[in-house]
Amino acid sequence: MFVFVIIAIVLLALFWQYILAAFGIWVFVLIMRAVINWTVVDSKPDYRRRPVPGRPVARPVQARPVPVARKAANPQPARELPAPDYLPRWTARRRLDAGREHAQWQKAFDSAA
Repeated sequence: MFVFVIIAIVLLALFWQYILAAFGIWVFVLIMRAVINWTVVDSKPDYRRRPVPGRPVARPVQARPVPVARKAANPQPARELPAPDYLPRWTARRRLDAGREHAQWQKAFDSAA
């Protein structure tokens, strides 16, 4: 115990300037906070506080959407569609060919690497 007291006295003797500066800064901060509270901070704000939102009210679950009664317009395309012969048809045969072509490309790619 005696050793701790000696160490405390030695530290106090070595660092008394820093300890005094720390107390000075501490007092300065306390005084500045008090000055700010007395002068700058408005004690009664002029805006109205919004109330804290409560729990939302449960509404019954809607089983099916309410139908909207409006006249269905005849939709027109923005431009002419291409001829039906030009449009590709993804048949089972074309899907099989595309899969085969991809597998061949993947094999060539893997063998090149």
